Amino acid sequence: MKNFDMQDLRLSFIEDLPCPYISDSRTASLEFILPAEGVDSDFHKFLATGCRRLGGVLYRNVCRGCSSCRPIRLETDKFRASKSQLRTLRENRDLKVECRPPSVTAEKIALYERYIFSKHSEGKGDGNEDYQMTLASLHLGYAGSIEMDYFLGDRLIGVGIVDTGEDALSSAYFYYDTDYLSRRPGVFSILREISLACSMKKKYYYLGFCVEETPKMSYKKFFRPNQVYDDGKWKDFMVL
Repeated sequence: MKNFDMQDLRLSFIEDLPCPYISDSRTASLEFILPAEGVDSDFHKFLATGCRRLGGVLYRNVCRGCSSCRPIRLETDKFRASKSQLRTLRENRDLKVECRPPSVTAEKIALYERYIFSKHSEGKGDGNEDYQMTLASLHLGYAGSIEMDYFLGDRLIGVGIVDTGEDALSSAYFYYDTDYLSRRPGVFSILREISLACSMKKKYYYLGFCVEETPKMSYKKFFRPNQVYDDGKWKDFMVL
């Protein structure tokens, strides 16, 4: 994993915790980073070294003896949607997508709570305040974030947060109403985010981590051609 120049950092530390992606008792190691000039400065430089954002902090995987979680990105001008992805776009033509500055509201907290309880049972908290704090760390902390709200009629059924960098758009998080799983909301949100990246003339779109052993995270590899960050370099990732 590529090291940062010390002049770029105010603080960097590593924390070990149970792996959130693979449930076989392995330990994950996360490096948390506070840039010297804050997250707003040179954000694209940290994206290019496999970092993600949470609030005003950056982090990346530095797991010892495991490389299952690999940052993945694509070059927006090279992306070509598959037949399946084009079908997903057609099936969601009735959805309205609105871009706005990020905010945390009671409606979004309720949507996020339903999403966690139905999609990620291991992430259940003890009360509404936990969800509000979590959403604050996802929505807020970076001036370059954009919120994408997905509506079916007047009903809010999905919320995405994307982070803008000098040459890139990074998918930070997406949560949705799981009553609409048949619409493939995760796939649809990525396609709309790629479209936004293209309209903003961003060279790269970062999808987060690709974890091939985990279906919840492996579907990202089918947005192609793409690259994965491996051993400090971005490499073309072939999918057979």
